[in-house]
Amino acid sequence: MTSPDERKSFWERHEFKFYQYGHVYALIYGQVVIDYVPQRALRRGVKVLLIAYGHLFSMLLIVVLPGYFCYHFRTLTDTLDRRLQLLFYVSFANTAIKYATVIVTYVANTVHFEGINQRCTMQRMHLEDEFRSAPQEPKRPFEFFMYFKFCLINLMMMIQVCGIFAQYGEGGKGSVSQVRVHFAIYAFVLWNYTENMADYCYWINGSVLKYYRQFNLQLGSLRDEMDGLRPGGMLLHHCCELSDRLEELRGRCREIHGLQRESFRMHQFQLIGLMLSTLINNLTNFYTLFHMLAKQTLEEVSYPVVVGSVYATGFYIDTYIVTLTNEHIKLELEAVALTMRRFAEPRELDERLTREIEHLSLELLNYQPPMLCGLLHLDRRLMYLIAVTAFSYFITLVQFDLYLRKKS
Repeated sequence: MTSPDERKSFWERHEFKFYQYGHVYALIYGQVVIDYVPQRALRRGVKVLLIAYGHLFSMLLIVVLPGYFCYHFRTLTDTLDRRLQLLFYVSFANTAIKYATVIVTYVANTVHFEGINQRCTMQRMHLEDEFRSAPQEPKRPFEFFMYFKFCLINLMMMIQVCGIFAQYGEGGKGSVSQVRVHFAIYAFVLWNYTENMADYCYWINGSVLKYYRQFNLQLGSLRDEMDGLRPGGMLLHHCCELSDRLEELRGRCREIHGLQRESFRMHQFQLIGLMLSTLINNLTNFYTLFHMLAKQTLEEVSYPVVVGSVYATGFYIDTYIVTLTNEHIKLELEAVALTMRRFAEPRELDERLTREIEHLSLELLNYQPPMLCGLLHLDRRLMYLIAVTAFSYFITLVQFDLYLRKKS
């Protein structure tokens, strides 16, 4: 016989280790607010020290280091090659977008500190307990995307570290090389700072998608039981039981809606920054690859070109799966609406059961998926627009590059 632990999936056996890794990773960058599944409360003194460290680290990134790099701005962009200088300007703009996103993330984390802990983390834990006895099929896609996201983020970290070492190795000696390596490390830290909150938001939305799927399966099971109702002395008793379960499901549905709304409300500006970073990153990576390939043939592709191409692909995939999760949430809400349309009144009309069906239908009908800052939906169409816009700007930069090549 197999033990209960052996029947568990790899994710179920090591889930808390992944969460602890994410929490420690966030603490390194001063984001004590990110604690995926709190196991025990921190001591007050430790918590105060971690919060103070988070503020000091954020001020270092937002105030001190930008002053250092602004002072050395000419050193960062100084070169006799005008085309290379254009590349430096584009890279600087890319880091500026990351910097703005860090500011927004820091302000949002400070303002919504209690909200992220209470209305997101704890509410998600409460829903996890409520759906513990629900169908477990939706957990498999959730686990797969958590694995995928975990591996992708760590791969992108290693790629960026390799890029920094490549820049250090090819830069030679001198103050110019040192400042550019420092700037590359600064950009890497900015990316990690914003990626912590993006990962947390992705985890919340992935959980929301899992709960909607479990909710839909429970609703379908309830509908099958209603089909089995037959006239008789126990009919009203069964109708009362179904009414109680529908009322319970309606409460869970309201909690899932609330979790998704709160997550978007607190992270919408960071997500806007993530979309802008994706746009500028795609543009920067396209142009960097073009600039490197323009200096050599395809048979002589260098190490930085390979690193840049892998990073560009990974960054786009990272943002794409974030939007894909929200796309699947929208599709799952449509599937829930279709399930509700299958509900029909039993032959012997029960007033309370009919009322619960109407209330749940109204709950689903009145819910509108949240929008980013009230402007746009976070779905795959947004990624298509980002890719098209980045490619359009890339063509403009190529035209400047050709103009500078002819001029030189």
